[in-house]
Amino acid sequence: MPILKRLNVNTFTTEQDNDAFIAELTEMWQEWSGPSSPSKISVDINKDRNNPLRMTAFVTIESEDAMLAANEWSEAVVLPTRNKYKHENIMIDADLVATIIK
Repeated sequence: MPILKRLNVNTFTTEQDNDAFIAELTEMWQEWSGPSSPSKISVDINKDRNNPLRMTAFVTIESEDAMLAANEWSEAVVLPTRNKYKHENIMIDADLVATIIK
């Protein structure tokens, strides 16, 4: 399986809701034990510098098992928490084509 890069962009109606969800999401990711099989999942949680109502989560998934585990966990844990807040969401799943570091 190629490396999957998942981008979630959430735009909330208030900065307070955005900050609250960022805090909850950070805690949820820290507490999640991850998939049972050895694999790699990482997440970068970001608050938009130009729009204080928007945040992003960049998830890197390196195996099919990890993808299934992340999807299951997200549906059971993350989405119910996020859905407490009025928001708009864009989710993009993409196969990594190139990584360039300079």
